[in-house]
Amino acid sequence: MSYRRWPLAAALLLSATACTHQSTPESAGLSDAFEPEAIRTAANLVADWQLAQYDLKTNNFREEERASELPQGWVNATLNIGLMHWAEQSGQTEYRTAVKNLSEVNRWQLGPRVYDADDHAMGQVYIDLYRQHDEARMIEHTQEVLDEVVSNPSDVDLAFIDDERDRLVVGDRVFNDQECRKRWCWADAIFMAPPVFFDLSRLTGDPRYAEFAHEEFWATTEYLYNEDEHLYLRDSRYFERRDDEGRLIYWGRGNGWTLAGIARILDQMPEDFEEREGYERIYREMAARLVKLQHADGNWRSSLLARDEAPAPESSGTGLLVFALAWGLNNDLLEGEQYRQSVELGWGALVNAVQPSGKLGWVQQVGFAPGSATAEDTQLYGVGALLLAASEVYPMSRR
Repeated sequence: MSYRRWPLAAALLLSATACTHQSTPESAGLSDAFEPEAIRTAANLVADWQLAQYDLKTNNFREEERASELPQGWVNATLNIGLMHWAEQSGQTEYRTAVKNLSEVNRWQLGPRVYDADDHAMGQVYIDLYRQHDEARMIEHTQEVLDEVVSNPSDVDLAFIDDERDRLVVGDRVFNDQECRKRWCWADAIFMAPPVFFDLSRLTGDPRYAEFAHEEFWATTEYLYNEDEHLYLRDSRYFERRDDEGRLIYWGRGNGWTLAGIARILDQMPEDFEEREGYERIYREMAARLVKLQHADGNWRSSLLARDEAPAPESSGTGLLVFALAWGLNNDLLEGEQYRQSVELGWGALVNAVQPSGKLGWVQQVGFAPGSATAEDTQLYGVGALLLAASEVYPMSRR
């Protein structure tokens, strides 16, 4: 399969600044109150700040050579998924229009790596927009890629071995990925790919996509999920690694990706799916464990078990977990005051990480293990996570 590299369409200027809700530091007036208008104000401010950073000339939000920063890749996809969810829940169609414009500039393409979950994530955005506009071009490339995957599935081992690399050159980009990434061999992949496969199966009525996703999800889960801790290790490199206290290392954002990913899978999965109960079991086990690991300030730390060290907050993992827990409450998979309190506390922590301009701070940068963050550190996936959280706490706050 060839990857089509498209030139920018200058006529498709993203009207992000035209659709934003103008704010100044003095007028921002953010509140961490768990009530609809406060949530709406905070989410809009963050979304508007991020959209204002878009540069049509580079087709990106900042200059970056990393493969992960492809406009069609997972970093941008997470932002767009958050924007779409927030647009639908808050009734603000201008955010959906912004995502459609970004997709037009991307020519509705996925990333170039046929088997890599990170390059599948944007398919969720295209499928959602296809449902609204019924234009076949919106999902043609997504379906072409996923057809290739399910027709010729990879059988590589899930072991994450750094010196086994698969090199791919596309234009001025060089990808040098671990061979195992041709399957879902790292926890983050659960957010990126299986919801897209399940959704395309639902859209087309073709069971092959769901069957493939089901098999691969459980292969990943049986490999990385610790049945005693009720947490996922990030990848096989963490089977033996320990922190300074001799504990296994569980990454906050990695478990945010997985719990949020399972919530998104369940959203796309038919209620009568034969194996649905297994997904719900993992979801509930993780949720029960994670509320106990939340810190008093509302955040989950980059290293989940780092209880005594009191490290800095990390807003991207916190955003994903707030989204996932609030989704469970809204969809009757969770019940109990401890979950609502956790969501309210977590949302307050996210709002407190937002600067008066709307810039979201305390986002750990692209990585694969616990790491530091500062008040100035931001990233698109952090904003996407906050908007996903907003999309679930907003209706929850109105009940």
